[in-house]
Amino acid sequence: MNELFILGELMNNPMHGYLLHQILNGAIGPTRKISWGVLYPLIHGLLADGLIEQVPDEQPEGARQGRGKKKIMYSNTEEGKMRFFRLMEEPIPYSPDYELHFYIKLKNFELISRELRFLILHQYKDYLRYEIRHEEERIDYVNKDERIPNGEQQYILIFFRHRLEKLRFDEEWVLQLINSHRTNGEGLERE
Repeated sequence: MNELFILGELMNNPMHGYLLHQILNGAIGPTRKISWGVLYPLIHGLLADGLIEQVPDEQPEGARQGRGKKKIMYSNTEEGKMRFFRLMEEPIPYSPDYELHFYIKLKNFELISRELRFLILHQYKDYLRYEIRHEEERIDYVNKDERIPNGEQQYILIFFRHRLEKLRFDEEWVLQLINSHRTNGEGLERE
C-alpha cells in the first residue's frame, strides 16, 4: 500500500522525502502515522529496485525553505511507472487496511483507464458486501445466543447495527459512483 502511494505521488512531479511523509500522513489520518523508520527504508528499497531515482532539485534558491540547502528529490523511473500501473490493477486483499488502500487507488483515478476505475469501484463494492454479510451474521448470532446476558447483548447489538449502517452507507456511495461512472463516462465529479 505504501509503495503504491509513493509511486502514485511521484507519477506527475518529483518530490522529496519530507513532502512524501507529510502527504502520506495526511492521507492516512490523524490516528495513524507512518514513521521515518518506515518511510526511508521503503524509499531506499524503491531506489535499489530501480523503481525510483534521485533527480536534481530544480527549485530556485529563494524558493527553498530553510537555509537554501538542496533537498534530495525522487522521481519514478519507467520501471516505477509500470509497477504503479500493475499495483493499480492488482485486487486489494481483504484486510483491516482495505479502505485505506482503496482510498489510495481512488486518489490516483486520473492516471488510469476508465475500465480500470470501473473494476476498482466494483471490487470495493464486493468488499463492502462481504463486510455487510459478516455484520448481518454477527447480529443474527448475537440475537440467538441465549448465553449472552440481556444488558450485554443490547450494547453488542447497538455496535454491530451501527457498523452495518455505516457499511450500507458506504455501499450506497460506491453504487452511486459506479452508476455515475456508467452514465456519464467519468463518474467522479470534481468539487
